[in-house]
Amino acid sequence: MRLNKFISLCGFASRRAADELIKEQKVSVNGEIVQDLGRQVQESDLVEIEGKKLSLPQKTTVIAFHKPAGCVCTCKDPQKRQTVYDFLPPGYKGLKYIGRLDLQSRGLLLFTDDGELAHRLTLPKYKILRHYLVWTDSPVKKSDAEQLIEGIDLKDGIKGFAEAVFFEEGCIELVLSEGKNREIRKMMAAIGYEIEDLQRIAYADIDLGDLASGDYRELSDKEVQLLKKSCGL
Repeated sequence: MRLNKFISLCGFASRRAADELIKEQKVSVNGEIVQDLGRQVQESDLVEIEGKKLSLPQKTTVIAFHKPAGCVCTCKDPQKRQTVYDFLPPGYKGLKYIGRLDLQSRGLLLFTDDGELAHRLTLPKYKILRHYLVWTDSPVKKSDAEQLIEGIDLKDGIKGFAEAVFFEEGCIELVLSEGKNREIRKMMAAIGYEIEDLQRIAYADIDLGDLASGDYRELSDKEVQLLKKSCGL
């Protein structure tokens, strides 16, 4: 690729600004100052600007996984239960899951090799929206749905609340901006409902779609960039 494109991809400067740096003889390739604006480089070349080494960003891997109910979000389970990693091929075993789902919950679970991305996508300050379908033992009343939005007092002074509640056929859709441990189950129990089924259908800008239970797919570069943008990366 052209040298100015390489510099731009490294995030050091725009292509136009990179051309100016080359003209000012501030750029070297493999120890030699470059003056040719059309210089081609390989990823293996050593590119430096005033002695600072440039490196192309590593590709971020993110996969979407449809977690079945009955498996746990952990690498190794002392109770020898099936884990989410049992469904993934060896090449994905080192990925970290983002926003765990409890044993009996199912639906969208994201995995990544980018620790900072995983961290930010779970931080309350970024208000990353999660969408859940909730089936209860009896139809949810409108007044109770309003209470979920106002907030439910949980134990230890913690308050759980939904950003929005939508009524769907046979269930409700809850939108949350945090992921406290078993938060939805605790909220619904506090207002007198027992959850019969719970499925996460979206996390940030990623939807579960028609991904089959126990299956996974790798996100496109565009989807990864949307995730990064949602949490300020």
